[in-house]
Amino acid sequence: MSFVRFVFSFLYVRNWHTGQMELSRPRVALFCGGLFLLMLALTIISVLQTPITYIAP
Repeated sequence: MSFVRFVFSFLYVRNWHTGQMELSRPRVALFCGGLFLLMLALTIISVLQTPITYIAP
């Protein structure tokens, strides 16, 4: 068993007919969507924390 398969074992589901573990497309899609939302949230947080410089006219 590879290290990646061990770490991301929650993405795999057992095939009913063959008994082999294979990637579950809905689980992979939800995982990628969660990663995207996490990266979007971190980007928004980092942008909103930048200091505002105000220059008086």
